[in-house]
Amino acid sequence: MRDIHARIIASAAKAALASIGFRRQGRSRLWLADRGWWVNVVEFTPGRWSRSVSLANAAHWNWTGTDFLSFDVAVPSPHHADFESEQMFHEACTRIADAARRAALALDARFPDFQAAADFVIAEAQSSPDRIGPSWSGYKAAIAAALTGRPEQAAWFFDRLTDPRVTVRARNLRPLLAQPEAFRQAIQAFVGQERQRLMLPPLDTSPF
Repeated sequence: MRDIHARIIASAAKAALASIGFRRQGRSRLWLADRGWWVNVVEFTPGRWSRSVSLANAAHWNWTGTDFLSFDVAVPSPHHADFESEQMFHEACTRIADAARRAALALDARFPDFQAAADFVIAEAQSSPDRIGPSWSGYKAAIAAALTGRPEQAAWFFDRLTDPRVTVRARNLRPLLAQPEAFRQAIQAFVGQERQRLMLPPLDTSPF
């Protein structure tokens, strides 16, 4: 029964997502579309206590050096289905996979280039200044500002970080603000490392 449940999800996902560049990660319920400096993510989340599926769409930035699949821009989703019968579950998974496709395409349109992502993360950090220190938002905004030619703004964000999860990463980046090319190379290294971790091919050209 569990095999049927998993096969139905995988079949619906492939039908909806493969044509827009998504590939399944092994035998998991995670599907990724390579967008160079970011990854478009779809996860068909399993239920904890029942045979079911929920939907998660997100953008994952390859340029932050997190070493884990962070959902940097998560798309709220109400979609959920419980397994009651093969036919009903197949129909529900088809609808959920179609919703995943629409949300993924909306993320593609939202972040067509790095400038769009930079503007987004900077605005996100600025809208919650009281949370810059204890969160990742200020760290991501600092990197984005530096890569888009705003070193003073990047310094402002870097200098207000307090969370050790990000200060340890920022420690080596902050001195590079005076060397834009060195800063860019450091972030390109993050991208390369994350792509390798996600088993994506190396990029031929700089994404920034």
